[in-house]
Amino acid sequence: MQKNLLLLPLMLMLAALAPGSGLCKMVDRNVAIVNGETITLSEINELAKPVFDKIRAESPPGEVAANMAQARRAALARLIDKRLVAQEAARYRLQVTDEELDKTLEQIRVGRNMSPEDQLKELRLMGVTEQQYREEMRTQMLGSKVINAVVRTRVLVTDEEILARYLGKTSPPQPRSARDSVSGNSMGKMQLLQLGVLWGAPGRTGAILTKEQARSKIEKLRKVALTGASFSDLARLYSDLPTAGDGGSLGSLSLEDMAGPVRAAVQDLDKDGISQPVEANSAFLIFKRLDGGKTPDSGKEEEAKTAEDSKTAEETGTEEASKDQVAVVPLEERERIKQEILREKMEGRVDEWIQELRKKAYIKLF
Repeated sequence: MQKNLLLLPLMLMLAALAPGSGLCKMVDRNVAIVNGETITLSEINELAKPVFDKIRAESPPGEVAANMAQARRAALARLIDKRLVAQEAARYRLQVTDEELDKTLEQIRVGRNMSPEDQLKELRLMGVTEQQYREEMRTQMLGSKVINAVVRTRVLVTDEEILARYLGKTSPPQPRSARDSVSGNSMGKMQLLQLGVLWGAPGRTGAILTKEQARSKIEKLRKVALTGASFSDLARLYSDLPTAGDGGSLGSLSLEDMAGPVRAAVQDLDKDGISQPVEANSAFLIFKRLDGGKTPDSGKEEEAKTAEDSKTAEETGTEEASKDQVAVVPLEERERIKQEILREKMEGRVDEWIQELRKKAYIKLF
């Protein structure tokens, strides 16, 4: 009897820590800190509950413990990523309003041809309350917003890629750039800052400019930048783009990754050069080049390089797509291909972005 009484506290503790246990809410602890924000054991158990239930039902008895531990680690990793994304959303002052959430949930329900009652019934069968469902959807929508704002602006689909995909090639042509050897970077990478002014949509102040107003504003900002004013400070103060918080930094970009108008605007810039305004995605943009630009003898080198590239293009058939070539792609098909390539690129870039956030973050596990 005394032995059983001594074992009782241990049994209660194990029961409390078991995922899905009714006592789980009574005993909780922190398992991680992400930039000062905590993640608790109960959060992990709640997120992974469907996986835990499946493991208990389907895993061989000898594998349950290992599979549960793996699921718990996966849930923790997902929660860390969600915290990091939410923190970035707060940094860029992004949010999902109740109106946006209601509209999205209504679209989902109508798309599935469900009545409000059917939807609630389905949630009850899943063991999810309506409030939990709304908060999870809000989190997902917020994640999409910050990813579109921060990552999407750095992902470009070129005309060459669209043409290559339309012609059935598995990968877009990779023409060698005449600037690669001149810029001192064999991969054609550039360190760029950008500043953008939106039109037809709310800017950083909430004002909606006409196209002509936005064009006038970007030209004025360019004149100020040409006087020697800090481009980074101008971006922080006046840019409508998500990169404003980073002083307009785009990091290192390859020429081949740039849209045609952007590439044309920046590839001839010297170090610290400011580009002409570029129109793209309902915005006018200007860029500043930070790395080394053209060299004094670049003209002769470029002529020789261009001749070499032309010969290579004739031999390999990977010549850059001209506007006339791209025009053979039907407009609707062009847009479909563009979105297809964009999704593929976004998947890799989002993973890279998350890894960058992890590297910069303070993450402590207990």
